[in-house]
Amino acid sequence: MNPFVRRSHLLVPVLDCAAVADSWRHNADAVILDLSSAHPRADCAAAREMLPESIRAAGKGGAEVFALIDPATIHADIASATLGIAGVVCPIRVGADVDVVASALSEMERDCGIPHGELRIIALLDSAVGVWNIREIVRSSPRVCSVGIDELRLCADMGIVPNIEFDPFEYAKGRVIIEARAAHVQPVGMSHPYGVLPRFDDDADIYRLALRSKNLGFAGAICPHPSWVSHCNRAFAPDEDKLEFYRETRRLFAEGIARGTAAVPYPGTTMMIDVPVDENARVALELWELCAEREAQKAEALAEAVQ
Repeated sequence: MNPFVRRSHLLVPVLDCAAVADSWRHNADAVILDLSSAHPRADCAAAREMLPESIRAAGKGGAEVFALIDPATIHADIASATLGIAGVVCPIRVGADVDVVASALSEMERDCGIPHGELRIIALLDSAVGVWNIREIVRSSPRVCSVGIDELRLCADMGIVPNIEFDPFEYAKGRVIIEARAAHVQPVGMSHPYGVLPRFDDDADIYRLALRSKNLGFAGAICPHPSWVSHCNRAFAPDEDKLEFYRETRRLFAEGIARGTAAVPYPGTTMMIDVPVDENARVALELWELCAEREAQKAEALAEAVQ
């Protein structure tokens, strides 16, 4: 899978026409159109009918568009999707669940003339079983690009009452991050308490918790409200103020290696640049380039959309 940037995944109910119509304006890297919350059955049918136009509307600003589907109605949900969709978001408990979703996506690719393997899966873990099987899930198909915890549903599954004072899922998040990173899958999540008790009115706190999420190892977050998008885009990208430091670090270390030195001092500090420090700088610079490219793509799409 080619490297990608999805720092912000804006969640939008398909049946909320105003939110869908406005979704492309928020500069999200991805928009997730939620089909799973449509109930009763009449609403489900209406949501599926609205999905093709919703995909077109949500993608106008350059966001990748995903559909959040219900495993119980996967074939009907996927059948209602059209060209322009990047993949699906789906609750997953075991690797066999991924196989079912992947098979349905293969059918869609064949029917729509989409290259095989192009459609992706973002796996949501909403049960203790899903967290337990995380290694199996992230390694079950190359279509699995991202994985995250649905904390509210996991609370319900485990009989936990959400509490702002402590995070009951520290272990679960840590395991998801490690297993996902080891499998080259992007872990997505928001730091406690916003993962289970989100707020949308404190810009500083949203950014602080998103930055903490990045430092925990997450690569992005699902945003239940547009107020999160810009903060996640900024928090999950390398700090622009450190770019020159990273470039200088790489230059100095390369010069040291050429001289046969395994570690070199960074001028004006007590820090020594060795392989781990240089590698961190390399990763940060590569991510920054990917983020800059992603922003340019969205800016181009936005300019075309407003003409």
